Amino acid sequence: MTNPSRFKLGASAFALTAGVALAASANAQTPPSTGATEPAMTNATGPDTPATQAPPANAAPSLTAASQPNVIEDEIVVTGTSIRGVQPVGANLISVGPKEIAATGAQTLTQILATVPALSSMGNAGQGEVKGSYYQPQIHQLGGSASSSTLVLIDGHRTSPGGTNHTNTDPGIVPINMIERVEVLPEGASSTYGSDAVAGVVNFITRTKFDGVQVGGQYTYADGTRGWQASALAGKTWDAASVILAYSHTSQSSLDATQRPYTNPNQTSRGGTNFNNFNCGPATLQPGGSGPIFLSATSGTSVANSAANSPCSSWAYTTLLPREQRDNVMAKGRIELSDKLTLSGDVVYGVRRTTSAISRGTLTATAFATGTQANPFYITPAGYTGTATRETVRYDFDDLLGRGAKERTGSDSFYADGNLNYKVGSNFEVNLLVLAAHDDSYDRTNGVANQSVATLALNGTTNTAGSLTQPSIPNTTGIITQLPLTTANALDVWNGGSTNRTSSAVRSLLLDNATLLRQVFAVRQARLSTDGKLFALPAGDVGVAIGAEYLRTHLDELQVQSNNTGPASAGSNNIQLGFTRVVKSAFGEIRIPIISADMDIPFVETVNLNLSGRYDHYNDFGTTTNPKVAVDWTIGHGFKLRGNWSTSFVAPPLDIVGDQYGTYVNSRYTTFTNNVAVPVSLYPTLPQMGIAGCTATSVTCNISSLQGLRVNTGDHNAGPQKGRGYSFGLDFHPDFFSGLSGQVTFWHERLRGAVTGPQIGFVVNTASLAHLLTFYPGGATTAQINAATAHVPAGGALPSRTDYILEVINSNYLNLNVSGIDASVTYTLHTGGAGTFVIGDAITYFTKFDQSYGTDGVSYSVLNTTGANGVFPSVKLQMRANLGWQLGGFNANLFMNYTGHYKNWSSSAVTPVTLNAQNNPDGGGDPVRANTTFDANLAYTFSGGFLDGQVISLNVRNMFNRKAPFYNASNGYDGYVANVLGRQISVGAQIKF
Repeated sequence: MTNPSRFKLGASAFALTAGVALAASANAQTPPSTGATEPAMTNATGPDTPATQAPPANAAPSLTAASQPNVIEDEIVVTGTSIRGVQPVGANLISVGPKEIAATGAQTLTQILATVPALSSMGNAGQGEVKGSYYQPQIHQLGGSASSSTLVLIDGHRTSPGGTNHTNTDPGIVPINMIERVEVLPEGASSTYGSDAVAGVVNFITRTKFDGVQVGGQYTYADGTRGWQASALAGKTWDAASVILAYSHTSQSSLDATQRPYTNPNQTSRGGTNFNNFNCGPATLQPGGSGPIFLSATSGTSVANSAANSPCSSWAYTTLLPREQRDNVMAKGRIELSDKLTLSGDVVYGVRRTTSAISRGTLTATAFATGTQANPFYITPAGYTGTATRETVRYDFDDLLGRGAKERTGSDSFYADGNLNYKVGSNFEVNLLVLAAHDDSYDRTNGVANQSVATLALNGTTNTAGSLTQPSIPNTTGIITQLPLTTANALDVWNGGSTNRTSSAVRSLLLDNATLLRQVFAVRQARLSTDGKLFALPAGDVGVAIGAEYLRTHLDELQVQSNNTGPASAGSNNIQLGFTRVVKSAFGEIRIPIISADMDIPFVETVNLNLSGRYDHYNDFGTTTNPKVAVDWTIGHGFKLRGNWSTSFVAPPLDIVGDQYGTYVNSRYTTFTNNVAVPVSLYPTLPQMGIAGCTATSVTCNISSLQGLRVNTGDHNAGPQKGRGYSFGLDFHPDFFSGLSGQVTFWHERLRGAVTGPQIGFVVNTASLAHLLTFYPGGATTAQINAATAHVPAGGALPSRTDYILEVINSNYLNLNVSGIDASVTYTLHTGGAGTFVIGDAITYFTKFDQSYGTDGVSYSVLNTTGANGVFPSVKLQMRANLGWQLGGFNANLFMNYTGHYKNWSSSAVTPVTLNAQNNPDGGGDPVRANTTFDANLAYTFSGGFLDGQVISLNVRNMFNRKAPFYNASNGYDGYVANVLGRQISVGAQIKF
């Protein structure tokens, strides 16, 4: 078997060897394209027929290239190599092509990506941000948010990342009707692409040619939510030029929390934990600020201050999934200026808007019955017999203000690129790429109660403890007061509903609390490269590619929020930060054919060797060099062995590096409470904190009754995350077993210094992180709070007493050592009169997932768990199987999605995670059951008459309305591996003129 340097488009180009809904392994031919520019500039197009008209996934071709319209015969560059016209050597290149997209009925990029088990969160809803990853797919569960190890490309080049929780690439800016296929390269690729390609590359490849006009639409229904999608595509091809224009609109309604009762925070009926709280409306009351809690002013009895007794939450006022709307436009053009010179370009503009209903907020603070700070509405609980003249109130403003608080997020994304391609002689081509990209993302809230206004109206200060001596904001001397309190300026938290006596003026001030978080990211890129045939060897031509690149990125950040002095319109923080990064790079690649079929060597049809490397210089942290060695050996009769070794890296995000203090836009300190069990062995002062039942002999103590501060910062000295990996595998489509094809790959990746901000559940179970959490018996002093929050803005009012401070420093903390197997198999059976049948399966199976913290941390296994760290789930098995059938115009496909059982190792697990001698997790946790769902897609393509070529389709996801497996968290499910949509039914049509 050989790797041809040119590929002809036709049905044979879609003879794909990955299983189920995977299109191709590294051996499979790939649809060709024109005008490739930089590495992986694949720009392919398929037959000019509706996508849903294609045969079932992985079906063998039924037409020859000559009978297909719009056939393109130009050379291409495939993902993973800079040398055009060849497949990457030693790689497991997975391609989801037109037939796979058609078979699933996918109308969004998330639905397309669900066909690849190697991608994390393949079962997610794809509506709103998922675990902070801003829609970006992740390979092999290796990262998200600040630790993304997957490089996302569009037509082989970068675009501007976006989002407000660190910046990641959103491929959803491309109209869905422009997606030709998606290629996934699950291996280190920094030798070709530079930063971010530690786990691999996901390349979204768009059409380059289309003739005619095509419109499509789809309506989707799920219990509690509706959505619709519409698209239009128009194009024209001439002898030496082509142009194409696409537009898509997607609208999906929100999903209210009450539509899924199992997401109620009180999970005790399911064998879990009560994640409610004591913030209620009217308020719960704790006379003297300690001891039992009365559930209202009229309560005759009290309950212990225990999480199990918590009666309230804001669940009924929130949405599980936001309302989302997208509008995307893409234009592409190409012209041959001469027989040697070709000019092409793309322009993309995408708009995304989401809206979520959120809670009005809560308040935990001290109210006074007497003295200069007396609240005129103060009520002592009916059942209280003591003499306290102050009480801690825990209040939920949803009772007072009703519904109406909103969180709105969005982005305006744009990129434009131009490619000039010049042929030098018959062997080489020179390409110049120039690209400009821009993303403007925001996160805005309105209608949430202003904490400083609330405390001013409750106790006359902006300090929740009511202190007249403690500054309102650490590191300042200012003390804000509003005294005396009267019925006109005071807050009533004791009376509920219509009996509440808070004045309209105070209610209006409470709503003066708009916040804004905005990030603008700009990219400027220039790349000059050349590739071609260097010379001939007995086994074939030696291919080579070299190039240089200049990349400039700039990030502007703006944060506006109340500064804890009163109404936001009169007192707000306005933080503006700007960061610039310049990268200068050089890269090269050589492909050497060692043995060819003409040499007639037994059991060796071909052997190819590939060497590649890249040098990158960063102005902020220095240089890095990354090589890659790859080899493949075609045995013959449809069998090929392959392997590769590489190093890769991820540059630290600009918003993590921050300024000289490590300050970035998410830097802030906020009041913090957490229902987490803390080991006494790591924190021996815990028994001194006044926690009920907590003694020196306790193994763990729950700190839900304590008040803390969480201080979020970046790290100015953060460096790159480094990866070192290898893979080897077998591709097969035996010539003695017609219709059978597949691949199996063993891969290994070692990461050092992944950027993460350890949360409290991970800190308390890891000795090397213990220093990030400090307890203060008797409460932290003003000096201690000032020291911990220096240069960090306030995110709200201070707690009434600071019992502990958690430092969440985003830096190079995490190390991973991960291995696994990707495998797929497909069998296609042509029966003639009964049609064509396809059956297949594809899996990703992890064999190792070890992690450690710091440079000397002890490694421990987190295999088949989630919650052991913030952004790296490690579920052992994901699988997708399919059965397809095609006869005439009918096309039917059934899919089974399976995620294996695993353990909940988060801090919320009912069964505590056990620790070994190094205080690292080694057992315990809650079992989470396996999850199996079924999808089906039916399509019919009309033939003859005025409906000739038109397509109608029916798609059902999660056919049996399988509920997400129980996971002991406040929403009752694990967002890494499941979603709350349940059964979704979509009907669609596609019409071409």
